[in-house]
Amino acid sequence: MKFSWQLINNFIDLDNIDFNQFKESLTLSGLEIDNVKDIEKNKDKIIDLSITANREEISSSLSLAIEASTILNTPLKIRPIQLNYKKSVTYNEKTSTNTHIAYIRIITLQEIITHTTPQWLLDQLKINQINEEDTLNNIKEYIKIKWGQSFYITNYHTIQKEKKIIQDFTAMKLFHPQKINLILKSVKNTDKSKVNKLKLLIFTTITKVENKNFINYELSEFYENMFLDSMKLITTIIGGTITKYHYTYQKIFIKNNKIKIRKQNINQSLGYIEGKQLKFINTKKIKNILQQLKLYPKYYKRDKLFEIIVPSYRKHDLRREIDIIEEIGRIYQFKHFFNTIKKSNTQGWKSKTYVKVKQIKNTLRKLGLHEVINCCIHNNINNNCINPKIYNPITNTQQELRTNILENLINNYKHNIKHSKNNIEIFEIGKIFEKYHEDSKIYIEKRHLSGLIHNKKYIRSNWSNNHNNITIFHFKNIIETFLETIDSKAILKEKLKNNETQNFNYPKYLLKRNKIINIHDPKTQAIIGIIGELNNKFIQKANDQSDKIYVFEINLNKLIETTKSVSHLAYTSKKYSNYPSVTRDISIKLKKYVNIKTIKKTILGGNKNLIESIDVFNEYLTNHKTNNNQIRCVSLRVTYRSKSRTLNNKDIIRIDKNLESKLQTLQDT
Repeated sequence: MKFSWQLINNFIDLDNIDFNQFKESLTLSGLEIDNVKDIEKNKDKIIDLSITANREEISSSLSLAIEASTILNTPLKIRPIQLNYKKSVTYNEKTSTNTHIAYIRIITLQEIITHTTPQWLLDQLKINQINEEDTLNNIKEYIKIKWGQSFYITNYHTIQKEKKIIQDFTAMKLFHPQKINLILKSVKNTDKSKVNKLKLLIFTTITKVENKNFINYELSEFYENMFLDSMKLITTIIGGTITKYHYTYQKIFIKNNKIKIRKQNINQSLGYIEGKQLKFINTKKIKNILQQLKLYPKYYKRDKLFEIIVPSYRKHDLRREIDIIEEIGRIYQFKHFFNTIKKSNTQGWKSKTYVKVKQIKNTLRKLGLHEVINCCIHNNINNNCINPKIYNPITNTQQELRTNILENLINNYKHNIKHSKNNIEIFEIGKIFEKYHEDSKIYIEKRHLSGLIHNKKYIRSNWSNNHNNITIFHFKNIIETFLETIDSKAILKEKLKNNETQNFNYPKYLLKRNKIINIHDPKTQAIIGIIGELNNKFIQKANDQSDKIYVFEINLNKLIETTKSVSHLAYTSKKYSNYPSVTRDISIKLKKYVNIKTIKKTILGGNKNLIESIDVFNEYLTNHKTNNNQIRCVSLRVTYRSKSRTLNNKDIIRIDKNLESKLQTLQDT
């Protein structure tokens, strides 16, 4: 929509306002200027504004001047002239508490002298692309452009015949039909002989009942100003004769649109003020902005909220609390607020389980394992009565809830091998379902940690040699490193008895019987997990029989119970010996299932003070068989050192004899 700079200047003093500042202020407030055209002939500027659908009230020079007055905080040049309605024609009716007055006046116009419209008025119509008509209609359209309201042009015969204006007023419930007829009767009685030849100009408005506490700059408050300007133009340009005025009014009730705005919501929506860190707009400033918007605010200190009254010309777009908050930001200007969200360093409470699970995942990733996620519904490999069945399964491959995670990882392994991925190092944390006890029909849900490693190129002893497959010792060391990193006190113990009863809590049926190591809780000595080598019969179609695949499965909650985070080191310091050591490398022939801990315990007996360390550096099985058992050879390195003196020949001879006797004892077992 286009506006004349000179016409706006009739309402607000723009001489002391820079035009660029005026444009920027309108743009920042949401009224975008599409184009500005200079008219050198009239020394005027034509401003083409892009009016959005929610600001439809900005349709005249007065409405734009009121908006500019609000944005720039500059007073209007003119003041609304008070409407004098007390001596008008009234209609007797039952009254109640009324807030507004519907007012109507009819002017009779006769003896029109000229039909020529001044060029300056035609220029204003041309700006707004209004077609030129007769002079009276041109004045009517000009008043509409300038004031945002105008008058009707009719005659007595048309009103009586069509009843259109009467119907319009009564449809809006502003006037009783009898009231309109009463004022028309007074017009007829005054000019009875010329009534059909007269032009009737009808002016109407709705205004608030007089309130001396504030001045309301609504468009309707300038009704009297608009009326006087219209009369001035008509008498000056047309030169017609204006006879007696005829008035009437009716008191009506219009409910005020009140909105409550909480200060907390203003702070939350608009945020902090730029340049004043951690400070919001203060209450006084908010109240001043609301007064500047003509919203008549009241602040309730106890409830910390504002109550405002929305003027009638803004009822179409100011309906909710957020609309008022947007107006506050628009007037204060959004550029003065922080444009980034403040980062909060405050962290919520995290449970021990959450922290430990996160630590466990990070540790396994650092050890080279990749996390996978599988569905809890599938067909278990171990088909027995303890598998929890699903009623009415969707597919034949998803009929049971899983009792372990390893079976899913085996399927992941087969899938990767099928797609030519040879090195597979994966883990999963998920839910499993097991019976409460053997005879129960109740299943309980638990969380387990499980992993699988298959790597043919895990290690090589020399750079010139080929890569070797991972062994049970390497895998055991990975698990020990993992437990130490997460501060777990769990201990690993080898399973020695082959006739151990079946434990369905952990899938030992998937592992080779002689390659199983249990993970124990150090306090209760209960088994909380297992590690070992996977039995190749479960993957015989997917890989070579010589491949070594190592797996583990641990009860996650029980594992977390074995962890203890401390803020200090749990080490004991002791003096380092300054005397030289003596080293002996020995090889012991043992039976297949003799534990290395038993060997160390036997050797330490009687020599604990002098033996500094015992290390295993080799192990192999002989081809020679005795009593259907392969002979197992273990190579040890024993280091002797005294803390108080250098060992002499007598000490070494005694150590060698003692070691020989201990070895004889081990070989006999």
